Amino acid sequence: MPIAPASSLYEQIGGAPAVELLVDRFYERLWADSSLQRYFAGIDRVDLKRHQRMFLNLALGGGEPYTGRPLPEAHADLRIDDVAFDKVAEHLTITMRELDIDPPAITIIDGAVKAFRSQVVTV
Repeated sequence: MPIAPASSLYEQIGGAPAVELLVDRFYERLWADSSLQRYFAGIDRVDLKRHQRMFLNLALGGGEPYTGRPLPEAHADLRIDDVAFDKVAEHLTITMRELDIDPPAITIIDGAVKAFRSQVVTV
């Protein structure tokens, strides 16, 4: 009997456990990148990871709903530029590859995340 395809990227990558692992590994990479350190100074890392999981759930079509501040408001004071945004997106892509997420899913997720550029980049 054929197996029905997953109805969302969230399900395709493994649901909540996969998103949690992805976020944990992603932030390990971000926090180790000296060029991004200033963006995380004084930020509650546990809360940040929780918001990132909610955001990815939104972008992937599943899981807990996003209840954080609007993205422009949440990033307004950080003075994020295109270089930093691209670096973060690169870390996400590398993390997804390391976790063996299917390349077509990575492409879709990358596009979904980059669609929020104008809400995050402020300089």
